[in-house]
Parts: sequence; C-alpha cells; structure tokens
Amino acid sequence: MMRSVLSFFSILAFGTMSAAALIALLPWISGHAPAGMQSWTNGLQFESLVLGIVLGTTLGSLGRYNWADIPRRIVTWFLLREQYFFHFIVIAACAAVLVFY
Repeated sequence: MMRSVLSFFSILAFGTMSAAALIALLPWISGHAPAGMQSWTNGLQFESLVLGIVLGTTLGSLGRYNWADIPRRIVTWFLLREQYFFHFIVIAACAAVLVFY
C-alpha cells in the first residue's frame, strides 16, 4: 500500500517539476520558435498543466486496481471486524441513553 502511495507522489512530483521546467523555458522557446508555434507557448497556464498532471496520474493509478475484487475485500474486511462493530454499537447505545436520559 505504501509503495503505491509513494509511487503516485513521486510520479506527480516528477510531472510537476517537468512542468515547472517547461514554464521556465517558455520565454526562451517562444523567442526562438517559428512564428506558427509562438502562439502555443503564450497560452500555456501552469495551473491547468498541474491539474492535468494530477488528474492523469490519478486516473492512471485507479486504472491499475482490480475493480471486480473490491466488493469481496470490503465484505471480508467487515466480517473480520464484526466484533469491533458490535462494541461500537453498544458504546453508541450507552452514550445515547446517557444523552437522552
């Protein structure tokens, strides 16, 4: 689990650093670019670029999960913690009696 989280943030950081380098080089690129490409370099917005990197990385990491396996894992998780849920229900009932009495 932690490995996938660190991988996600490392890819996100690499993409953001690459975008920042691209933004930093845009004045030089627009000065040396042909006339047809200069309009492309003037319209690039860093916020939109970073948002695209975040959404693309998120969709890429969500696409790796086996979605058919998730309901089975959720049911297994609830069944393993059934006794804890019963304790929480008893605690909530006792607290409700104290509050409403």
